[in-house]
Amino acid sequence: MMDVNGSNEPIGDPAGGVGTRRFALPSGTKLQEYTLVGVIVALIVVGAILKPDTFPTTANFRAILTQSSVVGVLAIGMTLVIATAGIDLSVGSVVAAAGIAGGLVYETGAAVFVLAALGFGLLLGGVNAAAIAYGKVVPFVATLAMLAIGRGLALQMSDKKPISLLGADGIRWFGTGKVLGQPVSVVIFVVVTIAGWLTLNRTAFGRHVVSVGGNREAARIAGVPVRRTIFTVYCLSGLLAGVATVLLCGRLASASPVSGQLLELDAIGATVIGGTSLAGGRATITGTFMGVIVFGLIFNLLTQLNLATEWQQIVKGVIILAAVLVQRPERI
Repeated sequence: MMDVNGSNEPIGDPAGGVGTRRFALPSGTKLQEYTLVGVIVALIVVGAILKPDTFPTTANFRAILTQSSVVGVLAIGMTLVIATAGIDLSVGSVVAAAGIAGGLVYETGAAVFVLAALGFGLLLGGVNAAAIAYGKVVPFVATLAMLAIGRGLALQMSDKKPISLLGADGIRWFGTGKVLGQPVSVVIFVVVTIAGWLTLNRTAFGRHVVSVGGNREAARIAGVPVRRTIFTVYCLSGLLAGVATVLLCGRLASASPVSGQLLELDAIGATVIGGTSLAGGRATITGTFMGVIVFGLIFNLLTQLNLATEWQQIVKGVIILAAVLVQRPERI
């Protein structure tokens, strides 16, 4: 039987039965991760040469991680979604809608804001999940529809006006506070990354995610709960969009109905350059984490070099295109 990575080696039960071989990631994934390490080192060296006074500093690296944390959290959820051969184009709009949902009740306390943001993100992610897993709507179409719905909800609930959170110190703590001397947002990003890695690589659910993306029919025959797995990954994507909302609103001290624009493209880009296949069946949380860092380093350096925003967008597009081109032809 052919496994999800295209190997003809015998494989075990995807459900993770005793005495079976786990789904293994192809060596190409590890190679791409090693390549990303080299890219990160090269970017740091180049930055140190071009901007020796401002780029290679602890404060700047901390700022890069802080600024990357929102996209990073979204990218972890996107990795799980893309691993099932899906896509989530709605996360940017979900961030905006969840922020407004929290902003409407923020005066009752930071905890209520967080619960409202997480709950609204999970709700919209659940709508995506139900439409895709049980309504059998193509992921691109379902999440494209939610992109419009989420943005519309954000504009309607806020009356097209941002909600200031300047007086909400409890909420702003998520954007400006520190834990053990490190920014809260960075700590949360790292925790989410570790949780995502453990989920994908050390649980039966993670093996189900990869098997569903590799060969859905084979996974179904092997006993994998395909619909439930797909439903869960989109719910997780929505929930993590809620987490990203809390970090973004805390940093900006505002909940805006126009926030989160193009965040979905940043998350997809970081996931793809990290080595996760758009065709599904291959995913790497470590690669996604490094993809986020690569994006953060590049745009921090370009900003310090005063490169125009439009050129930064062109560079972003070129990077994503190059990442897809270097993926193995049989997986795209």
